[in-house]
Amino acid sequence: MAWSVTGSPGLFRREAGAFVSARPDRHTMLLSALDSLERAPLAGAGTAARLGWWREASDAPVTAAFVGTPHLTVATALPPDAVRGLARSLLTHAHPYAGLMSDEASVRAFEAAWEKETGAAPGAGPRLRLHRLDRLVPPVGAPPGAARVATEDDRPLLRAWCDRFVAEAGSLGADLDRFVDERIAEGGWRIWSVDDEPVATAARTTVVAATARITPVYVPPPHRGRGYGAAVTAAVSRAARDAGAEHVLLFTDLSNPVSNRLYARIGYRPVADYRIVTP
Repeated sequence: MAWSVTGSPGLFRREAGAFVSARPDRHTMLLSALDSLERAPLAGAGTAARLGWWREASDAPVTAAFVGTPHLTVATALPPDAVRGLARSLLTHAHPYAGLMSDEASVRAFEAAWEKETGAAPGAGPRLRLHRLDRLVPPVGAPPGAARVATEDDRPLLRAWCDRFVAEAGSLGADLDRFVDERIAEGGWRIWSVDDEPVATAARTTVVAATARITPVYVPPPHRGRGYGAAVTAAVSRAARDAGAEHVLLFTDLSNPVSNRLYARIGYRPVADYRIVTP
């Protein structure tokens, strides 16, 4: 059976929406990307999204799906035949994929399929761990200052901080201008300020299928090690819950033990591991 592929978010939701929404925690990246495409589709030559779903037979239920944009292709867990089909699909698309994100086992299978198809191994990207908020635990010894909702006046600062975050931690898998603006419009950014000086920020995605994801969390180097990251993450996590998110999620880079310990202290628990590979 081959992948069914479309550029229509509506068709994708009709065919694969129930499958993707059945595990909103593990499929959080697909859900938020789909929501963003539905609200403001990509435009321009070579920038159309590709959305795909996999069935073992024409009348079988969907068992895998992917959402691909010019910035990142995100896939659910992939059956073996679906892995090979996805590699071929990405190769034949006019706009090359910028990276693939999926669970560890699926990425290993994709690496083998990609090398078989192209003769070259994909590039190694970060190893990530998905966490879900259990019970929010306010940071012990909270730092000075307070969280506030970011406004349009904060846009230049947030855009610059996103650039710095990407330079340090890797792509957010989205157009940064759109990423910043969507969250400002929804009141999704929190800035931690001390004496009116912004010292840290964190944002949440739109609540989709009762799920929101915290991304990014950024503290400029001069302000690190003072508890601002934990404080602003706790504030935006509380805001996500207040906005109706039953599942509040975030990803950490497994190579950064500091952030993994930080989020564990405020109530986040591991769900699954993922990896990104690049062409």
